[in-house]
Amino acid sequence: MAAQVEHALARGRALVVEAGTGTGKTLAYLLPAARSGLKTVVSTATKTLQEQLAEKDVPLLRALGVDAKVAFLKGRQNYLCLLRFEQFLRNPTFSVREEAAVFDAIAAWAETTQTGDRAELSELPENLASWRDLSATADQCIGAKCAHYDRCFVFRMRQKAAEADVIVVNHHLFFADLALRTSSAGDTGAAVLPKYDAVVFDEAHAVEEVATEHFGAQLSSFRVGELARDALKSLQDHPDRVEALGLATRLLREGRDFFEVAAEAAPERQTDPGRSSRKGGGGPAVQGEGRWALLPGALRPAEAERQKLAEAIRALGAALSGTGDEQLALLERRCLGLNADLELFSETKRRPDLIHWAESRGGHLFLHASPIDVKGLLQDKLYDRIGPVVFTSATLAVGGQLEYFAQRIGLSDDSGPLFPLETHVLASPFDYQSNAALYLPREMPDPQDPAFVEAVAGELRALLPITSGRAFVLFTSLRNMRAVHGLLVDELPWQVLLQGDAPKGQLLKRFREKPSVLFASQSFWEGVDVPGEALSLVVIDKLPFASPAEPIVAARIDRLRAEGQDPFYRYQLPQAALALKQGFGRLIRSATDRGIVAVLDARMTRKGYGRVFIDSLPPCRMLRTADEVAELWSGRAACKGATGA
Repeated sequence: MAAQVEHALARGRALVVEAGTGTGKTLAYLLPAARSGLKTVVSTATKTLQEQLAEKDVPLLRALGVDAKVAFLKGRQNYLCLLRFEQFLRNPTFSVREEAAVFDAIAAWAETTQTGDRAELSELPENLASWRDLSATADQCIGAKCAHYDRCFVFRMRQKAAEADVIVVNHHLFFADLALRTSSAGDTGAAVLPKYDAVVFDEAHAVEEVATEHFGAQLSSFRVGELARDALKSLQDHPDRVEALGLATRLLREGRDFFEVAAEAAPERQTDPGRSSRKGGGGPAVQGEGRWALLPGALRPAEAERQKLAEAIRALGAALSGTGDEQLALLERRCLGLNADLELFSETKRRPDLIHWAESRGGHLFLHASPIDVKGLLQDKLYDRIGPVVFTSATLAVGGQLEYFAQRIGLSDDSGPLFPLETHVLASPFDYQSNAALYLPREMPDPQDPAFVEAVAGELRALLPITSGRAFVLFTSLRNMRAVHGLLVDELPWQVLLQGDAPKGQLLKRFREKPSVLFASQSFWEGVDVPGEALSLVVIDKLPFASPAEPIVAARIDRLRAEGQDPFYRYQLPQAALALKQGFGRLIRSATDRGIVAVLDARMTRKGYGRVFIDSLPPCRMLRTADEVAELWSGRAACKGATGA
């Protein structure tokens, strides 16, 4: 793999490599990248892999005598802003009393930290509300004019990146930066990454979804309100700007009116009727959680309010211009960006390449405009602008082939300077035939059958004692997760953990400490590493087909159908096969790990397409009864043999 990456970097080509768990793929791309002479960005999907690179792979690279400069970057929101911290100290405000105690730790840390990275504070809650008032943001950064510029943690981070040979980031930072620097309203001064020559995407299976998120637009009352409140706060130092103060107040009012009417206009979700209500304070309130598509015309009742909001934003931006004040200039640029996004929701200028959808979250309405596919965007914003690009992951191939992945990310046309595209599938060195088995029960009701939940609980009653717990039980829906957990929680003799009862990191720590059963959803399907016997059984309740009710999924299905293609075989099936492969990958994390993966969905063996799932997994023995699992686990049967029904 290292030779393949070296060849792609030297010739400026595109390369797609599936490298099974244990191949050492991180070193296989780090070594040639560090020696290539190209400034290379390495982008990962998860913090787990970033930590592995920092703690294991980069030190090993240096031990091999490769003297390359490597910088690790995170999004701005991870770093303390010294100016905002200073302002907060003058008037500290906390949403709950417990945050005041945590702030004492932040204040002490701020005096000594060299990086400003909040990850140094392990006791800091992930959802600390006051961190929003302390963290660095592009919207409020005044750059070199800041009194703390010489000590600025983001500036130091950018300096290290500018001097580095290899820059390690995550996909969200990479695509947020790419969208910013390539948008018509973009502010390249707010970009974090320096100019680079090559990109390596590890955990590349996540690229399409992250790119979709960042190449789209999102509107919410929070975003409009935050802009108005920041303007009112900044204008306190400019008493001569009376007009602008009035316009900021008007923006608050127009934003409230638009989202109230939009909340009423957006069609009801099938999963939660009775959506709209009113809150004190005039903001829109939406009951429940969910996402739904906005069909053409859905927001027409709110068009007049949208136009009034757009005019309020334009007027405020004009009133903030030409002051010579950097803070007000930042606010003006935010007005331009907000208005550009608001324009996407005009019913008269609706674009066919975007899907409009709504989301209810935290009692509020969020409006999204997302690209239906990102092939052309990746071509325009990435492939046409840089040299070589490498995509790698343990889960890219469907049935041993990489065509599906290459097609989804726009690398299937085989034309342009990055081509001819090179693809390789490298098997894991782990002995799955000896150390792993796939259990597919003979008798299970259809997943839509009301008896399915009880049948899953019955299978767990038979399987969990075999491995003495030590299991992940992964569900495709939170509803089934809670239902099965409710049936079993009082029966199981091991520690029982449920996603949502504690932060993810705490759940994993407790899981590793003693035999446990963790009930979780798809958020635990990747980026989770539990080597050794602590995890001996992975149970997956249903094949992880993306819900066709999800707005972006539905739009992609409609697009393929309109093009005369079969969306099930061209999109839904291969996507689900890759998702199952991710879940399977939680089990064997080292050469000595052993365990069982149980898939309790009868479609694996009853449907013809079930073979696509089986052929996409590492080859291991297939078991059909719990007795076979018990016999295998007790050591009375050799875990060898070809996969077969």
